[in-house]
Amino acid sequence: MKASSIFTTASTLIASLVWAVSGHTYLSHIYPNGKRYAEGACIYPYADGRANPVIGPDSTWMTCGIPGKNKPSNEVCPVKAGSTMTIEWHRHNDTMQDYVLTFNHMGPCLVYMAPMDSRGKGDVWFKIFEDGYDAKTKKWCAQKVIDNHGKIDIKLPADIKAGDYLLRTEIIALHNAADINGAQYYPNCAQLRVTDGGSATPKGYAIPGIYKKTDPGIHFNLKKSFTSYPIPGPPLYKGNNQAETTEAANKKKAKADTPCTKGASKQTPLAHTAMNGYSTAPAMSSPTNNSPKTVTVTTQVTVTQIVSVTPQYTTM
Repeated sequence: MKASSIFTTASTLIASLVWAVSGHTYLSHIYPNGKRYAEGACIYPYADGRANPVIGPDSTWMTCGIPGKNKPSNEVCPVKAGSTMTIEWHRHNDTMQDYVLTFNHMGPCLVYMAPMDSRGKGDVWFKIFEDGYDAKTKKWCAQKVIDNHGKIDIKLPADIKAGDYLLRTEIIALHNAADINGAQYYPNCAQLRVTDGGSATPKGYAIPGIYKKTDPGIHFNLKKSFTSYPIPGPPLYKGNNQAETTEAANKKKAKADTPCTKGASKQTPLAHTAMNGYSTAPAMSSPTNNSPKTVTVTTQVTVTQIVSVTPQYTTM
């Protein structure tokens, strides 16, 4: 083989290797109450390969990323409930020249919270932010992060109980997601002290456990034509009684086991859809064979019950 051919082959190989690792990213900064903290402040310690992805939705590293020193941060950043907070990702460093993420690593951005004393274990995580694919602009959230030098804004729930929380940020890169277990996950955790909160305890979910490798938003082919994208994971917690809390869910289950009272309609469960994950449309009731022959038209009365939620935490 000629020397020029060897050089060309080696150059191609090196370029391929650089491309293979160049797209990775990590959470570098958070901006609680509008203040930009130093890189890594209030964020779980990084591993040596801090920008490397987690592969497989069942990995224990899905909780807060590839472990660094296997211990929480020494800092907890204060932030007001209901405030808008900036989070910032980078690939190498926090300079404006850092490219954050390569253009082929497209996918959604998601943010979760959990009580800090849970250490992220069990059904404790609730989703507070999601952004997938915008069909109008034809942009992924990952592209928005790139365009804004690594930054996006998220709004914290205003009604959650004040206290210490883990904030889990995540970008899912879908460039290899046409293959099973091809999706790449970039989770990190920060520590927040939420002030001026309410009393809500949002329904929680376990991480790992929120995604399956065959979910339509995880096993997704970017190379095929598409006009929409099903964001993976549990429903978004919207707060202000718009989302289900743990206590409300238990009350609903208990109510479903008892007959409906006269004048009130029985609450129907949420209907799951493939396109947008969850829908607030009620599930269709099956017809019965005991319908009366005479149809009487009556006025339906809807009863709304406001539930006062008392949060309860379990110390682990």
